[in-house]
Amino acid sequence: MKSPIRKGDELEHGGEVTGGSPWTNFMGRPLARKGDTAICNQHGPTVIDEGYARFPDRNGTEVAFHHYRCACGCRLISSLQNVNIE
Repeated sequence: MKSPIRKGDELEHGGEVTGGSPWTNFMGRPLARKGDTAICNQHGPTVIDEGYARFPDRNGTEVAFHHYRCACGCRLISSLQNVNIE
């Protein structure tokens, strides 16, 4: 599996993930999930469009991982690329 996305992680064209799970933190920051908000420097406000169904947060919402996409088409960039969740 890939590295998880957390609130504050970047998008490939700049900007950052602005939403995250109120229930599930990983290494001190909320995990980002499908439907959470982000700001893309190229496209403006967007939401995370992909999540891994086999890895939900405590509320059942799919968590996003490195290189998953936002609705604008940009890929998410994990700040934890050396951490892989199996």
